[in-house]
Amino acid sequence: MRQPKTLNALIPQITSLLTSVVIFGSTAFAASNQLPDMGSSTSRTLSIQQEQAIGDEYILGVRRYLPLANDPLAVDYINHIGFRLVEQNPEAQDRKFYFFLVKDATLNAFALPGGYIGTHTGLVTAAENESELAAVLGHEIAHVTQRHLARRLELQNQLSFPALASFIGGIIVASQNPEAGIGMMATAQAGVKQALINHTRENEKEADRVGIHAMSRAGFDPEAVAAFFEKMQQATRYLRKPPEFLMTHPVSQTRISDARARARSMPAPYDPDSLDFHLIKSRLGVSTEKINSSKYQENAKRYQNDKVTQEVELYEFALQSTLNESYNTAISILTQLYLKRQRNLIYLVSLADAYIAAGQPAKAMPFLEAELKTTPTSYPLIMTYARALIDNEQPRAARAILLEHAYSGRTEPQIFQLLGEAQSLSGFVDEVHESQGQYLYATGDLEGALAQFELAIGRSSDDPYASTRIQAKIDKIRFILRQRKTRH
Repeated sequence: MRQPKTLNALIPQITSLLTSVVIFGSTAFAASNQLPDMGSSTSRTLSIQQEQAIGDEYILGVRRYLPLANDPLAVDYINHIGFRLVEQNPEAQDRKFYFFLVKDATLNAFALPGGYIGTHTGLVTAAENESELAAVLGHEIAHVTQRHLARRLELQNQLSFPALASFIGGIIVASQNPEAGIGMMATAQAGVKQALINHTRENEKEADRVGIHAMSRAGFDPEAVAAFFEKMQQATRYLRKPPEFLMTHPVSQTRISDARARARSMPAPYDPDSLDFHLIKSRLGVSTEKINSSKYQENAKRYQNDKVTQEVELYEFALQSTLNESYNTAISILTQLYLKRQRNLIYLVSLADAYIAAGQPAKAMPFLEAELKTTPTSYPLIMTYARALIDNEQPRAARAILLEHAYSGRTEPQIFQLLGEAQSLSGFVDEVHESQGQYLYATGDLEGALAQFELAIGRSSDDPYASTRIQAKIDKIRFILRQRKTRH
């Protein structure tokens, strides 16, 4: 299947999916055609549990249809920044959050029900410092904690459930395509557009306030909120169509002034920028570049003439060298950088990646093992070490470390993909079906996942919890598929 580049291309599929999820989350109340009264005024419309259920299934569609950035270092970094902000938002403590990157050059970020927050790689590479990225993430986190989706629904608390489903679909679609989203909401109920627009302005103001406070407490520069919006406005003022982020988060001079005034009342930042931000920014840029031989040769000549001296520039050239199969150059530069900052995870993993790409995985293993003793739950370290073990013909050891972490809580789908490879190579063929099922489920292919889980049930495994875990997944998928079938 050809993957679309943006969510805009997915409106029909995602709208259908979202409508199904909303009706599923509201089944208990459908007979009376009344919205649930859960206590507070906001929860009369949508409980936190229903909101989470919407997000949990919505993310399956996102993973299935969108090109996500799966680089472990980039995934780890965006989650590090996200949870650093979550920790400083008092209303976020009882909520789940999941941060992910969409491989898309456009400037955009969006919050979905259930604490799912997506950031386009184009927004990361457009930011000039870490605080500008944190400004966007803090704002999106605030949309979740302030329950802006539920507040909008509260405006329409007399909707029938089919109209309610359409209305929610419109809100989510509007986060990516305002015209299509507003059209859907207008169809759901006459006169909704102006009420929604007014309410959204209040939401943006509140998200700014909450986000700026969280940024300051987390040690970022709160001035970055106004600065980033101003730069985006200036850079795009002559474009016929502004960036998606400005379309869904409209910015006025009043809003910029308010953000700047609020920021100036905050304490001075502890760390307005970081090396890691610039390294990840380079990494995302290089990962989307086509290898241009003439450009690489030009950079190589500059490097040989000692004109590539800045740390980030050296790192970027090392990544280009790895992609260009100039492994000795890459390893030399990355070793130099790693020895300079031995606790820098990005340098360590990048050096290991270069050794693995060069067919020398054994040379990567000693420093990966040493770092794992210090940070045993690091996702980039686990994935890179497992890859090194597999390539060093030690798939049993890779299987052991991946099994230790695959079911330990929040995991990325790719860990199951790598686990299946390790299981297959080490002779645990019966276990491969479950790993493939877990990967397919996490990436939204429910029919494919069900087929794999049905093959896995009853197969031999030394995991005493495997059968129970597999049967629970089978029951869950069958229930979801039955619900979808009855709705369409």
